[in-house]
Amino acid sequence: MTIQKPSVIIIGGGMAGLGAAQKLSKDPNVHVTLLEARDYLGGRVVTHRNLIPPDLEVAGLVPQGSSDITFDFGASWVHGVDPVNPLMPLLNSGRVEYAHTDSDIMWLRRDRNRCSTSSQDQGRSTIEAATSLPIEESDHYWQVTWDIFDQAREYAEQHREKIPEDLSLKQWLTQYLSSKQSRDPEGKDYMSKQDKRIVPALALYWADENAIPMDKVSMKYLDAEIIFPGDHSLVINGFDRVVKVLASEIKGVRVLLEHVVERIEYNEANVSVVTDNGVFSADKVLVTLPLGVLKAQSTTLFSPPLPSTKQLAIERLGFGTMFKIILFFPSCFWPADKHFLNFLPVSSSESSSSSSKPDPDLMTHFKLNTRQIEALTAYMQDLANYSSLMPHFNIPILIGYATNRAAELMECLSDQEARTVYICQMAHYFDILLDPKQQDSLLPKVSFMTRWNQDPFARGSYASIPVGASQQDLEAFEVPVSARQYLQLDGDDDYENEDTNSVVNGSGGAVGSATWMAVDDPDQGRVFFAGEHTSPGHFASVHGAMMSGYREAARILGQHS
Repeated sequence: MTIQKPSVIIIGGGMAGLGAAQKLSKDPNVHVTLLEARDYLGGRVVTHRNLIPPDLEVAGLVPQGSSDITFDFGASWVHGVDPVNPLMPLLNSGRVEYAHTDSDIMWLRRDRNRCSTSSQDQGRSTIEAATSLPIEESDHYWQVTWDIFDQAREYAEQHREKIPEDLSLKQWLTQYLSSKQSRDPEGKDYMSKQDKRIVPALALYWADENAIPMDKVSMKYLDAEIIFPGDHSLVINGFDRVVKVLASEIKGVRVLLEHVVERIEYNEANVSVVTDNGVFSADKVLVTLPLGVLKAQSTTLFSPPLPSTKQLAIERLGFGTMFKIILFFPSCFWPADKHFLNFLPVSSSESSSSSSKPDPDLMTHFKLNTRQIEALTAYMQDLANYSSLMPHFNIPILIGYATNRAAELMECLSDQEARTVYICQMAHYFDILLDPKQQDSLLPKVSFMTRWNQDPFARGSYASIPVGASQQDLEAFEVPVSARQYLQLDGDDDYENEDTNSVVNGSGGAVGSATWMAVDDPDQGRVFFAGEHTSPGHFASVHGAMMSGYREAARILGQHS
């Protein structure tokens, strides 16, 4: 007699799906099929090794050596270079190279009081130049800001039960700063007026890193993320090396690319996954679709619809966008030793409220259209920041970032339009970019940008806990789902006909029919969930996604055994 192997379908070939496949493939008694909508594995880990054709270098459109650089359009950071990080064995096996970048930051702010002496102002009605913050001043502001962050996390941990779910980090920070007097430098609660002005601007760094606006960051769960010890480092030779290591370890798994899942149907006995390339059946299914996709499609994707616990979690959790644009400059006009260029929002300066908007003369100078102006306005009200590849490769390349509304607006622009927006933003701080005699030697002619929000298989970048959500929403995905038949009876004599599952009354007349209802079923579930948005302590990270895949593989194997 032939005994059929238990079967599992994994939907999604990102880090969560690959992590689960790796663990499940070690059990020879389980048959695994992985369905991936894209034509590659890795999901939001996307590495380009031949982004720049050599002929662009020959034509002088990009700096020499640009074609040799590896670029990560998705995940590009290792958060916690330490043996406790489960990514480390894969990083070592893939010979991943990374660079520590926590220091060497150049901070710039606009200064209305410093008149530019450059000859290329060309009649600008409002002359605002940039000043870089001295290292001592920058370090002071950062120390004050991170001290406040530490206090905020400690407050969240100690007073979680009392903190309302609609309290944002921005509200808490505003209240905190208002309680600090700025009269007596020797006083316990002393904060200078400049500190009070700069700290809210630097606090945007926290929001930007989590791709969520400051007024949406949940104060109640500010300390929810578990931070591994060790450096936060930038991968410089391709994050896809981790994907390749995982993919090489899933022997025996049937991997099917370009299979877009259209529907997941399940009951007490099995699961059917309908794709644009056929229908697949299994005993269980592991769904690793990004939260953004679940937000867009969950109401039509699952039959029966998911339990309210999952539906509410999908609705309440945040899923923001991190936008990147890679700018290839002909030459370097910024300090070559700095890893980052950060531009304080203009509203944090001493200037009037009118300067919180882009300079109209600069927008005219660069001929921005309405969509570009909208994107630039949103971007300049945030903490605009760039990472420089000069310290790593000695090539003048900047990677500009945007999040939230600015990211969504940037994605709607063409590559050339977005590039001009970023140049206009930088021209508010670097007058040299306005010199017509140097534009050919300074302004980039080539750029590449990401569009994760518009990607139908991502719909954003990573998850967050906004106001109104909770850590329990992340935990809700750790309980698998099954289905039960639900009977709506209309009379005292109604009963279920076990042969037909139709609903009849005592006289044999039909009064209704049975329907399937989804239920959370930790013991005999059919539908499982993984992904960074299901990792309560490690959401919004590559290691969190992989760990969730490991977790669900163990749960599936545990049920099987």
